[in-house]
Amino acid sequence: MIESGGELGGQRLAPGQSFNFACRPGLACFNTCCRDKRLPLLPYDFLRLRRALELPAAQVLAQRVELEADPVSGWPALRIRLTDQGVCPFVTNEGCSVYPHRPTCCRVYPLARAVRPGGKGRKPQEIFLRQETPGCLGWEEPDELDVAAWVEQQGLAPYQKVNNYCLRLFMHPARQGKVSLNQQQTHAFISALYNLDAFQPLAASPGFGEKFGFDQDRLDLALADEEELLKLGVDWLAGVLLGK
Repeated sequence: MIESGGELGGQRLAPGQSFNFACRPGLACFNTCCRDKRLPLLPYDFLRLRRALELPAAQVLAQRVELEADPVSGWPALRIRLTDQGVCPFVTNEGCSVYPHRPTCCRVYPLARAVRPGGKGRKPQEIFLRQETPGCLGWEEPDELDVAAWVEQQGLAPYQKVNNYCLRLFMHPARQGKVSLNQQQTHAFISALYNLDAFQPLAASPGFGEKFGFDQDRLDLALADEEELLKLGVDWLAGVLLGK
């Protein structure tokens, strides 16, 4: 989760500012952006990827991703495990094999997005910046669009919606600087945000709602819908990790 534009390089795009870009088979650089990259997986990214692979969450966690600590926030962070050749395992000669479920970092490229909570009752504040990767020929294409058009074209809106909800935890006002989680807390973090197969039985267990302050309607909604279960995990973690 990029917390400020200061962590990024590139030209900041003003609302409505246009740029030219397109990525398509036939460009000499096609697929080269899928190698030697850190490809982060935010919670909703992982949910969608698991659906695309039709595998249990635990198997995807064990075989397809790597765990690290975010260098700025300290929160546990997942990224796609590259092949020994440094290539994303989901790329083929024809392009991405999980394209409809590709993660946020791939959808937003060649832009980068930084986000901050917007305060009570306000939308999160976000900025977009151009990331002109050397060798990328997409910038030479004639297609003209702005950020709003790119967000719509790339199907970013549902990813923004759910991952923005995670700001309630990642950028919670009770968080003082860089966090440091122990092994048990890290396990809880991964279970509630990524391994929903493991978190669901906990949320369904007797007394869970009463203990952690969730009413039955909220629990019923979460147990019937994975996106809502993920949101419940965010709020549960805010309580058990930050006391809020």
